[in-house]
Amino acid sequence: MKFLSVTAAALSLLCLTQTVIAQDGAGSIPAQSAPSTYSCDPNTCKLPACLCASQSPPNGLQPKDVPQFVTITFDDSVQASLMTTANQLLNVKNPNGCTAKGSWYVSMQYTDFSLVQEWYANGNEVADHTFTHVGSPSAQEIAAAKAMLHEYAGVPLGKIKGFRAPFLNYTAETLSEISQQGFQYDSSSSAVVDDCYWPYTLDNGMANDCWTGICAAGAVKLPGVWEIPMYAVNDNASVPQLMDNYLAGSVADVTQWSNTNFDRHYNGNRQPFGIYVHPTHLTSYPGLPDPAPLKQGVISFIQSLASKPDVWFVSNDQLLQWMKNPVPASQLAAQDYMKCEVPNPGKEICNGLQNITISDVGLVSSSLLNMCNFNTSTWGTCFNCPATAPTVDTPIPPTAVQPTDPKYRHPVPDNCDSIWWDPIAGQCLCTTASCAYKEAAAPVSPSSPNAVNSSSAAAAQSTPSLRSAASAKALPATGALLLSAFVASVVL
Repeated sequence: MKFLSVTAAALSLLCLTQTVIAQDGAGSIPAQSAPSTYSCDPNTCKLPACLCASQSPPNGLQPKDVPQFVTITFDDSVQASLMTTANQLLNVKNPNGCTAKGSWYVSMQYTDFSLVQEWYANGNEVADHTFTHVGSPSAQEIAAAKAMLHEYAGVPLGKIKGFRAPFLNYTAETLSEISQQGFQYDSSSSAVVDDCYWPYTLDNGMANDCWTGICAAGAVKLPGVWEIPMYAVNDNASVPQLMDNYLAGSVADVTQWSNTNFDRHYNGNRQPFGIYVHPTHLTSYPGLPDPAPLKQGVISFIQSLASKPDVWFVSNDQLLQWMKNPVPASQLAAQDYMKCEVPNPGKEICNGLQNITISDVGLVSSSLLNMCNFNTSTWGTCFNCPATAPTVDTPIPPTAVQPTDPKYRHPVPDNCDSIWWDPIAGQCLCTTASCAYKEAAAPVSPSSPNAVNSSSAAAAQSTPSLRSAASAKALPATGALLLSAFVASVVL
């Protein structure tokens, strides 16, 4: 891996809408899967704990009876302008009247944690994409990101279920590591036409990306860990396009490819259909080409899918809950995970649903937020700012204020979801069984990924490849000062 010079990176960014520079894994996926030794006995591998890879719907359901799931996922940092783009893509309704939900695979650099909490509080999924967005990530990279999402965005550890490898560059060791750290699923593999499987568990190994050798007998065996493949769109030359496929051709061409591939799912076995986005490509920045036509093309395509019967836009977390207990489309609206009730704690608290203001340069502010400034980045949080900037090795430094200080914010306890937690008063405002929460996930110490540690203790003290392709990091929200830092960080 090497870094472009600032000049070369700037030129690449100026060509952003004409060239594909951040399609993680695209261009290196064979159009056909390789021979595989994958073997799974459906008589012994049964739901909810185990499921064999199959192109047919689970539990013997007929394709005509199952929902057509569409997942819209977002990768990399969470910033105000990028969240606006994401919400524009999700601005469609499901058959039950609820707004579509998405999954965001979050890397830590340039992320505003108050916005991560807002994303989570509004019913979307927050997942792990490592601290620094490095290929073939270490255990520390994965654990550090998970710790920060919990500590500064208030996402309960048990709700951080998913992982996606940067550059989609995962290995058998990566999958083993996320299993050890308690993740429920990975979504880094690619699926083309002949290995277009529904999500499955890794009890019997991998069934996708067999061309890499990952499907070899004994390479992967992780009972209970799910794989949610990323479903490729074949262009008119039968070349699989995966992430950011809207960059691979004209709006008209991409819409045609996408419709053709969606119809293959919808009129076939109704495997989930994915739209995989780096929102920075669809977000406007001064001095760069206007991506509005590309974004409108994606939005129009999404709206066209929403008009079809039995199409449901879900997060990967919602998809996984359905996979464990599949029900016909006629029963999906009645499932708790598909409802869209907004919590009412009785007063405005710092829980991701509070009123916020966003400046012209994308800075978030609110009377309830703490703003953490580390020169190269500024982010908001409902919780305590660290005294020093987090790093991979020390993702949760000591807090800037001590527990005896009146300005101290109380970390989310393990018996209250953050949407009901008032960090200023240190009070859980959930008073009924319907909103009760009990953390079942064991926190992992980032400096020792297999060691159990408490989040509040970590906040109070210091804690000591299969594929690669080009990727552009998201533009920092702090204005032109960081543009040079951004273009210098584009990775080949």
